[in-house]
Amino acid sequence: MITSAEQTVLDRIDNAELIAWVQALTRIPSVWKPETGEGEAAAAAWVAERCREIGLETHVEEVVPGRPNVVAWLRGARLQGARLQGARLQGARSLMFEGHTDVVTEGDPALWTDPPFSATLRDGKIFGRGANDMKAGLVCALIALKALKESGLALGGDVVLGAVCDEEGRMLGIKHFVEQGWADRVTAAIVCEPEENHLCIAQKGVMWIRVEITGVMAHGAMPLTGANAMYPLATFLQGVFALQEREIARHGRHAFLGQPSITPTIVQFPPRGAGEPQNNVMPGAAECVLDFRLIPGQDADALAAAVETLLRAAVAVDERLSYTCQVIEVRAPTATAQDEPVVQALAGSVTALTGADPIYGGVPGSTDGTILNARKGIPIVTCGPGDIFIPHHIDEWVSVEEIKLAARLYVLAAMRYLGIAD
Repeated sequence: MITSAEQTVLDRIDNAELIAWVQALTRIPSVWKPETGEGEAAAAAWVAERCREIGLETHVEEVVPGRPNVVAWLRGARLQGARLQGARLQGARSLMFEGHTDVVTEGDPALWTDPPFSATLRDGKIFGRGANDMKAGLVCALIALKALKESGLALGGDVVLGAVCDEEGRMLGIKHFVEQGWADRVTAAIVCEPEENHLCIAQKGVMWIRVEITGVMAHGAMPLTGANAMYPLATFLQGVFALQEREIARHGRHAFLGQPSITPTIVQFPPRGAGEPQNNVMPGAAECVLDFRLIPGQDADALAAAVETLLRAAVAVDERLSYTCQVIEVRAPTATAQDEPVVQALAGSVTALTGADPIYGGVPGSTDGTILNARKGIPIVTCGPGDIFIPHHIDEWVSVEEIKLAARLYVLAAMRYLGIAD
């Protein structure tokens, strides 16, 4: 059921404006190009301008040169002396809507049906790089805050929009958001990533490990004069596959995330920066990067130790062999209980708007939400418009109907999580 106060805010949403804003933001290329320093700056400036037009308290912070975050607040009523409608609010709350302004490369533009940044509207879909992942979700949050602001209703707590940089890389933007203290005032977060408006209450963690095995370079015609690093790397990778199978057997399948995995994503001879591969040269070293996708219950430290054990065994066959092992990044898996207030607020909003029960799920990748949860213990739900399997594809698209629903979900979720003050 939708209350009259909620309907008043929902009526503020202009579908034509919503679609036009998604197209406008999609048309701003925001692929990070380290060689030129081009990236999210123009997209962030567009978001900041919309926030100021809405009347939000808006902050722009440069994380690294050319890569800004936008942090915007819609202030709720001061709790002192305010009487809150309903019993949902048991103390000061702040709800965050989180999204990122960077997008992945468009690849070869010739492979696209429409130009990659055209934001073409066709057959009920908006096509363009980043339309799905995740400029549509970011705009839905913007439009929701606009409707809330224009309604004049005083919420029982604050709403913050975090439009951050570098989600597709090292997540520098959300880490900066946390380090600057903004997350200290957030009690729950909705991550607006494309999940077909499902309520994803779990997501896999990630660990990246870089391994290098060093041997002795030699002529391909005289391999015995050197020590070939490729064979021990092959032995090591067989051990990694067996480690993956043991982890699957030990932890099984998570209800929303499936099974854990360990994937070699980079295998190079010689390693990066150590010369060019040549047909008649046995390289002096070999490099490998492992991509671990973790489910709740797995121990990242124990897995890193297991990798070291495999490496020691692989190089033990020749005293000329050695190895290095570097853990590049660790983001723990997350799990949010269905009875968390933010989950309940979203679940009730889905039913109120669609007449159907919400669909719960999990995120197979890792979002900025993992940083919010791991570093500050913030309950997170990933819920946004966009086909789950379309991100990073050629002819990326997002459904107009899902956009319309997401903006309204965000309005109701904010009102129901924060309450309304008299």
